[in-house]
Amino acid sequence: MIDAHLHLWDPSRLDYDWLSYVPDIAGRHGPEDWAAEAAGVRCAVFVQADCAPEQALAEADWVADLKHPALDILAVVAFAPLEQGAKVAPHLDALVARPLVRGVRRSVQNEAAGFIAAPDHLDGLVLTAERGLTIDVCARDHQLPELHQTLTALLERAPQARVVLDHLGKPDIAAANGDLNHADWAANLKRLAALPNVFAKLSGLTAQDAWDARRDDVVRRYLDHALDCFTPDRLMFGGDWPVVNLAGGYGRWRDLFEAAIAALPSSDREKIRTETARAFYLGGVDKDLSA
Repeated sequence: MIDAHLHLWDPSRLDYDWLSYVPDIAGRHGPEDWAAEAAGVRCAVFVQADCAPEQALAEADWVADLKHPALDILAVVAFAPLEQGAKVAPHLDALVARPLVRGVRRSVQNEAAGFIAAPDHLDGLVLTAERGLTIDVCARDHQLPELHQTLTALLERAPQARVVLDHLGKPDIAAANGDLNHADWAANLKRLAALPNVFAKLSGLTAQDAWDARRDDVVRRYLDHALDCFTPDRLMFGGDWPVVNLAGGYGRWRDLFEAAIAALPSSDREKIRTETARAFYLGGVDKDLSA
């Protein structure tokens, strides 16, 4: 199995201002901690954890140097300031020179309307795709129409682009009270799924509900809708550790995920657990995932 969405951080090495808002997970979270909580899942994709932007390359290097017998980091999704447009090219080139870096994420979830569709941001996305790097997108439900507009333009200019939507577009499950049509999330997810080369991660949903609610039946509806919109070829499992610890932990999320895919044929379950992420991030790279 591949966990396609793992965070690690050490605030004694790098600066993460946002951790001040979540003191329960604000300490160091290294591979030894993850291995203790995610028993049986060895392979993972590290996704940038929003350290100070000027430390982005240092974060990628720190993760690449981590060694632990219970964690095999297959790929790194690093930060890049894509809103700089053409000026981001040297930063992207520095990432390409790092073999473990396979993708880029510039989180847009807290940006104002117009940021995603801005010409410079679109140019940064195109430059990313032209370098063969994948694109992770972290956006909220109300931003999905603007994201659809931008990805449509991206795929017109760079049809080889490969994009994955983190956390299913962060539907506000707490505010929606289980209504998948809140903020037009269900329809907008379906529109995104109709675009070529757009993938999605089954990740992060428990943290979108009230953290102490534990409404597994409600969260399950969002997973079921994603399964209806995307094929197993374009879905991948993500644990979103350690953020998932704010809302019941890794074990709860893994159980929810497994229940949601239980009725699928074994070949489809294997795609979502492993093969989609492997193809998306590693392409033709030969990597033994048997252990």
